[in-house]
Amino acid sequence: MQHFRFYSPASIEEAAALLGERGDRCRVIAGGTDLIPALRTEEVRPDLVLNLLDIESLRGVREADHAVWIGPTTTFTEIVESEIIARCFPMLARAAAAVGGPQIRNRGTIGGNLANASPAADVLPAALALDAELSIYSQSSGERKALLAGAIERPYRIKLRPDEFLTGITLGKLEAGTRCSFEKLGRRNAMARARMNLSLVLRQEADGRVSELRIVPGAVMPVAKRMKKSEQILLGKKPDEKLVEEASNRLAEEMTGITGHRWSTEYKAPVIRNIFRRMLKELMA
Repeated sequence: MQHFRFYSPASIEEAAALLGERGDRCRVIAGGTDLIPALRTEEVRPDLVLNLLDIESLRGVREADHAVWIGPTTTFTEIVESEIIARCFPMLARAAAAVGGPQIRNRGTIGGNLANASPAADVLPAALALDAELSIYSQSSGERKALLAGAIERPYRIKLRPDEFLTGITLGKLEAGTRCSFEKLGRRNAMARARMNLSLVLRQEADGRVSELRIVPGAVMPVAKRMKKSEQILLGKKPDEKLVEEASNRLAEEMTGITGHRWSTEYKAPVIRNIFRRMLKELMA
């Protein structure tokens, strides 16, 4: 049985003060769906656990003219049920709905999902495809901004100092006519760890040319990232069967180039090609 002190600050400033004093011996908890199992197995052994759920300003979804702000302690269920998210980013709602089962979605938070940076995360690849920006706070330096794409340091770690924590996730609204989609492949329909997921954002001009394309696979690489070489094949062009096939092949090659040829490659390469082709055609329809 581990012994640690548990604090529930009521404000961002109080949390920052505690982290500023004891950050190197402290672990932050929100939903706890990742940290609690690690505490049980003693994979982590903190002196202090800092609970952020009592800080009201870290929760909720707020809409502005050109962006949407999501509090880091907003649960997956709250994201699924948000009218703002459903209208502006249906892909994110679909990704949140794919997380675990009802119990996990009721407890797990978007901030925890992003900060944990699991290779098998569902919401993180969707947030990457939406160019999510993180707000990060510390007592010593105040608030700073960082794109999620540049904040992922390695599997299970984003670039946060011991005295820093997330205070918000901002998503810029998509331009009119932009469509997006998310699909997950798991062993079961629920309570399944992702074997693969794919997030797509697509915008086409009136003549059919692709003016925006973001492709982010998840659970197939150590760190989720955009497949920019695959995107370039279609950007500025009118997709036809030949171009879509070329882009799908490049996607599989780009994935394999990052992971190397593994025992699962013979399965994952054709599957990601097929999922990409189907999702892209659905978005273009």
